[in-house]
Amino acid sequence: MKKWAMWLVPGLTVALVDQAVKLATEGMERPLIPGVVAIRSAHNSGMAMGMLQGRAVGILGISVLLIGVCAWLLVSLKPQGLAAAAVSMMAGGALGNMVDRLAMGYVRDMFDLQFMDFYVFNVADIGVVLGAVMCGISVILLPKEWRKNE
Repeated sequence: MKKWAMWLVPGLTVALVDQAVKLATEGMERPLIPGVVAIRSAHNSGMAMGMLQGRAVGILGISVLLIGVCAWLLVSLKPQGLAAAAVSMMAGGALGNMVDRLAMGYVRDMFDLQFMDFYVFNVADIGVVLGAVMCGISVILLPKEWRKNE
């Protein structure tokens, strides 16, 4: 696989799957795995865990900043393997939610955990969080993936 594909594919996959799931579940309410997770269409004018409700411009700025930092990391450090996938997934998640904010002024969420009191979330959110966890793991366990690769 070409190096640029390793940078783009995970992020674009997160963003595209996010938008497809949002379209498929809009207005839907039904159990996905009874007692575990349900599909419940919700609109969020804030960001993660309800922070910054109604502050679209600030949230868009944070999204652009996150995508910019991820792009800078990919271009300047040229991380490999898990590190590259992690950074790309974070950027893809930010992009997926940014598309919603620009098009509708809010983010469409759909996954509602039934076994605990938690916020409704979407595929883009999963991409950002999973990417951040993978990034942390790669920094600790795979530091060679972060050395500048030519």
